[in-house]
Amino acid sequence: MVPALAKRFRVIRLDPRDAGLSTADPLGEYSRLADAEDAARLLDYLGIAAAHVAGHSRGARTAMVFAMSDPGRTLSVACIGSAEPPPEGPAPFRSVASAWVREIRDVARTDGPEAVLDRLQSGRLFGKVRAAPEGVRLLRNAMEGYRAADLLTPAEPRSFDTLLGLGRLKAPALFVAGDEDPCLEECRQAHHRIPGSRLEVLARCGHMAPIECPGALAALLESFALGSV
Repeated sequence: MVPALAKRFRVIRLDPRDAGLSTADPLGEYSRLADAEDAARLLDYLGIAAAHVAGHSRGARTAMVFAMSDPGRTLSVACIGSAEPPPEGPAPFRSVASAWVREIRDVARTDGPEAVLDRLQSGRLFGKVRAAPEGVRLLRNAMEGYRAADLLTPAEPRSFDTLLGLGRLKAPALFVAGDEDPCLEECRQAHHRIPGSRLEVLARCGHMAPIECPGALAALLESFALGSV
């Protein structure tokens, strides 16, 4: 996706704490708010006053927290494969995801980070990606460097109420999900909660849209960002 987007934009990719090239603090805080604050510090360091913000899965929720907590720096916000605010009423997939997180936290404590990686890569969200050798390679690359510090840290994560934050959201919002993504319904509900937001559903695509449908997703992000300025 980056080569396509880099033709029109300066693309900055942030590895969150304990992912990719970013380091892990065994005693540090891991939360959407902490990730959003890290993104703001990165913009400060690079001398960037405002940016189009996009995130996938966990990063989608971080992107929305950033847009609500720092509205003056957000030109637009795109949430891919997950969404905030949370769904109204019972949210079956979020309940399943929460139970899964508790399970892999126990795995991290008993068997270590490598066992967590094995469990993560066998998860339901990555089913379509695992069907092809190239998808498996890209998935492993995405998880390279992960040390499960977010599961093992004793620090309590801070919360950010995105329902209360709706009034602070000023930027145009885009929600994108595959038609086979278990998170599609929460993207639909978040779209309905935010007046003027846009929802796009990618055909024959699961949760890992940046890997499964990179061209279509890059084109959507480009057209949305260009239409937001």
